[in-house]
Amino acid sequence: MRTTRSKINVGSALAGNPFKISAAAVLLIALVPMARAQSVNFEPAALAKQRTEICLKATHTPIADLENEVNHLAVLSETCRAEYGAKACGVPDKPLESNDLKDRYAYYVRKPVEKHFTVGQAKIDKHNWEATKAAASR
Repeated sequence: MRTTRSKINVGSALAGNPFKISAAAVLLIALVPMARAQSVNFEPAALAKQRTEICLKATHTPIADLENEVNHLAVLSETCRAEYGAKACGVPDKPLESNDLKDRYAYYVRKPVEKHFTVGQAKIDKHNWEATKAAASR
């Protein structure tokens, strides 16, 4: 008697559920050895540093050449989201719905870096500079 193997369609099994996709990605990272030495630290501070490094590399390297790093950061970001929450990890609450590399780069790298640098800017109020200058000269 001959048995036949059934084919499992992984795409349809994971489609529509971001948690399953994140869990599968984490499993892949655990099982597949890294070709290059990449950080597996998914704490928010480490992710912010990695995002900044990739963003700086993207200024002189095509995004297509950074695909492995962007994908690695995406998996770490989703792991961070599961552990610490979206806000702490710098990613939007709404999951990414595209598989395009440029969209992944914007979602996981560019937008969080831009948000980090625009949110914390100090407000400067010039109307009371004269009073401060006069008090300092006394």
